[in-house]
Amino acid sequence: MTTSQRPLARLLGGLLAAAATVLALAAPAWAFFSVLSDGATGAAVVATLGTPGATVASSSPSAVVVEVTPPATGPTPTAYRAVRTAPQAATLVCAPSGTGATCTDPAPVAGTTNTYTVHAQLAGTAWESPTPRTVTAVVANGDTTPPVTTATTSPTPNAAGWHRTPVTVTLSASDASGVASTHYTTDGSAPTTASTAYTGPFAVSTSTTVRYLSVDTAGNLEVPRTLEVRIDGTSPTGALTGPAAGAVVGGTVTVSGTAADAGGSGVAGVQVQVRQGAGSFVPLGGPVAAPGGTWSTTWATAGLADGDWSLRAVVTDVAGNSTTTAAVPVSVRNASLVVTPSTTTPTAGTPFTLTLTTGADVTGSRAISVTGLATSPNGSAPSAPGTATFTDGVATIQVTAVRAGAQTVSVSLTADGRSGSTNVTVAPKAQGQLSFTACSGTATCTPNSATASTSAPRGGTVSFAIARRSVDDLGNSLLGSSVTVTFTTSSGSVSTSSITLGVGVAQSGTVTYSPPGNSPQTRTVTASGSTSGDPVASATLSMTFN
Repeated sequence: MTTSQRPLARLLGGLLAAAATVLALAAPAWAFFSVLSDGATGAAVVATLGTPGATVASSSPSAVVVEVTPPATGPTPTAYRAVRTAPQAATLVCAPSGTGATCTDPAPVAGTTNTYTVHAQLAGTAWESPTPRTVTAVVANGDTTPPVTTATTSPTPNAAGWHRTPVTVTLSASDASGVASTHYTTDGSAPTTASTAYTGPFAVSTSTTVRYLSVDTAGNLEVPRTLEVRIDGTSPTGALTGPAAGAVVGGTVTVSGTAADAGGSGVAGVQVQVRQGAGSFVPLGGPVAAPGGTWSTTWATAGLADGDWSLRAVVTDVAGNSTTTAAVPVSVRNASLVVTPSTTTPTAGTPFTLTLTTGADVTGSRAISVTGLATSPNGSAPSAPGTATFTDGVATIQVTAVRAGAQTVSVSLTADGRSGSTNVTVAPKAQGQLSFTACSGTATCTPNSATASTSAPRGGTVSFAIARRSVDDLGNSLLGSSVTVTFTTSSGSVSTSSITLGVGVAQSGTVTYSPPGNSPQTRTVTASGSTSGDPVASATLSMTFN
């Protein structure tokens, strides 16, 4: 046998021996084969195929790399087989060839320990090393994305982000690998994992800045988020300042007022409302702004019915709280003229005032017509102006009536025919209704002058005649059947009986005056009286004593 034939003979001998061993077994059995160049038998190959070397070169959620080296002893393998045996069911991850190799697991199980067994193999055979190499790789969690936390309130805010009542805040976090914890602050400070841990919904009763974050099981920390909870439960304040209560308005009216909000949300707007008579309030246009705390709008009254109207304003803040101001009554006067006298019982010959009120659009000097004042019995004419000066629809004029009795005074604007009227009852003149017509005894007098003189020491008695006129200076009849006349003095005393005068009838009498001292002096005795329907009637009698 030649030298080149010896290895082949050894190989054949080994194979035959191995076959004989297998055939001799009563039950199935596995055998590992390896081919040695030195001609060892199959059993020897199995016994000597060593355990390969294996180390974890790198580990990440996306791949685990294992470097494989040949066994330190025995035949040199031509291939390897690596199996991941934990934490899941055994999975072949690679089968590289060569004496040494790099094995990569492209889908390790993240977040736990992965176990691998590495077997050495001979190419073209089913022979493997009887003892594989086992290595482990700790694979980090594959989640590198931080959690996402959302904050909600109950009840939800309005469209402007405001609440009118306390709220409940709920924090909800989600994450692929799981949320470890959520933390928050309510003082505006930046939250950390040392801040208050969220365990469930919490109450907020005032405007608050809630800041929060979550951390997942992989240790990813969320960037802090912020929820502004804005609460305003305070109603705003406001007032309607123009027009004034009781004002008479017309044309285009400016409606103004004030508005403020102490609750923090600010004034959202003011809605003016109007009402005719005792009806229902309806909006006047849309809401108006109140910059700087004041607001104004216009009210077109042209075409509205004259009469009683009311205005009010509803002030609303951004949170939705509202306040309704007190109603302000006004009178609309566009087609009419209101005439108001300063007195309903003027005296004939004495001027009195008429106040003219119409729409506020009437201003400046306007031509007017005054009718209804009658001529006096003696032919005297009443007086009234032909123009009136209006300011915002209001003017005053003076008129003089001369006939006693009830009269209706009418005033109209010449330009547009607006008119109005009032009723008055004119009293006759009071001057001269009583007069002394004669005096005698210790006094001298000039009839009708109401003056008598006497030289009686300290005092004395004066005889007189006094009468009551039947008409006044304008010829108006002095009504009433009689008047009781009494006599008074400012110093000393008088003693006389009261007398009763009929209309136009003279009555005689005496007046005894008693002065308070001995000094010469002049004293005035006043005779006065009145009756229903007449002005006060009076006359004076002067007496001088020495």
